[in-house]
Formats: sequence, C-alpha cells, structure tokens
Amino acid sequence: MSIRGSCACSNIQILWHTVDHSLVPRECQCEYCLLNRFAYVSKAGTRFDVTIHREASHSTHKLGMGGACFHRCESCGELVFVTSEIDGELYGSLNARCLNNRFGFGAPINTHCHNQTTMQKKNEWRQNWCCPVVMKKKSGSDDAIHLGTV
Repeated sequence: MSIRGSCACSNIQILWHTVDHSLVPRECQCEYCLLNRFAYVSKAGTRFDVTIHREASHSTHKLGMGGACFHRCESCGELVFVTSEIDGELYGSLNARCLNNRFGFGAPINTHCHNQTTMQKKNEWRQNWCCPVVMKKKSGSDDAIHLGTV
C-alpha cells in the first residue's frame, strides 16, 4: 500500500511507498516551517517518488547551514518535501499536509532543532527520513534524475 499526495495544483506529485499510515508528523518551530505550514512525516526504510509536471514551477531553497533542501511549487506556493544528501544517498521527508492518508495522521508534535549542528541533524535524518528519494521528469521523459542536481 502506498500514500499519494501533491501540492494544491498537482504540479508536484508524490507516491510514498509505505505501509505505515499511523505516523505522527513533526512540526518544526522555526519561522520558515511555521510560515509554510510544514509538518514533516517520514519513515526510515521507505522511499518516495516525486513527479514534477512543470519544472519551471519547481523551486528549491536551502536555509541556514544548507543541510536541507526545501522543495516548493511556485504555482500554488506549497512546500511539499525536503531532502538532504548524506553519504551519497538522498534522504527526504514529506509535508503531511500534502498527503492523502485515508486513515489520517496524528496531530503534529512540536520539534526544535535550531540548537543542533548540521552533523547532528544529518545523523537524525539518516535514522528517520525516507531513502531513496527518486524524482521523475514529466515533460516527455520517464528518466529518473537525482534531486541533488536540481
């Protein structure tokens, strides 16, 4: 069983290969995540596929020390997922508010990671985030591309 999702205009679509639908999202208390209504959900050992329909409307943003890359749809303004390359592997976490979980997620819990170093954050992400993250171009090609090159 998988969970599907997308941004509001369906430009960025997600297929998360997981059987655990009872996860509790984490809501970072930094200004950026609160402003963008980002509630992280992920599970180690699972992967998700991303399809971008209009690449010109997909943007990425790195904040702070640049450990994480946030992926947004500029057409509708939604922040859909976040990735980080760790030891040559692409890890990611999804915005629970963009996923269609028919069982519903639990209420988000607050997290505070502003006191962590980039290395501490990456160690936590390696243990908790999905891997691999695979992105596909929709513009006539089904070839997978590496998100680190976007």
